[in-house]
Amino acid sequence: MLVLNLKTYSESTGLNCKKLLDIVSEYVANTKIEKIRDRIIVAVAQTDLFWAKQNYPDLIIAAQNVDNKVQGSSTGWVPVETLLSYGVEYALYNHSEHRMYSDSILEDIKTIQSKGVKLIVCCENTQEAVKLTAANPFAIAYEPKDLIGSGISVTTRPESVSEFVKAIPTQKNILIGAGVSNGDDINKAVELGAEGVLLASAFVKALDPKAKLDELVQPFA
Repeated sequence: MLVLNLKTYSESTGLNCKKLLDIVSEYVANTKIEKIRDRIIVAVAQTDLFWAKQNYPDLIIAAQNVDNKVQGSSTGWVPVETLLSYGVEYALYNHSEHRMYSDSILEDIKTIQSKGVKLIVCCENTQEAVKLTAANPFAIAYEPKDLIGSGISVTTRPESVSEFVKAIPTQKNILIGAGVSNGDDINKAVELGAEGVLLASAFVKALDPKAKLDELVQPFA
């Protein structure tokens, strides 16, 4: 699984978001790597969600966050029902840049997923992962906060990655992220037991995003 978090960079919002989605859409339509077709997820900025889903029905579009709030009197929040009305069925949750951690997080995860949104839940360490997987999220992603956007791959800490993977043996869709930048990083991630990666700037800020996407997908061939 390859999760591309576009964040809210100038290179990945508005018309630039369209440029990147054009690249991903063309790639998904033409790739010969069948098993990756439905395993590429693109998390776009909340402001781009509706038009992205409407214009790229062939892509798995995810929200960068969702809230366990009732639709209606919930100014500024993103209720599950709003995402579903857009046709969006995936969302990141508890990312290091948008922490959702609270006493109710397990119930929030369960409630959100029970309504039909699959959550890619982020965690910063093994202890947090063990707790969060009790809510049976669709996927969980290990991202040490200090490595996000650093260009230093989480795979440079193989002991930590292995510990994370072994600590949650029944969890499906185990991902790692933070600093993942190239195909070699992804190969190492898979060797360490991950089923995929979550990354952002390596794709968004690549000089040639099309070539970078091809590089990132090859380890899944």
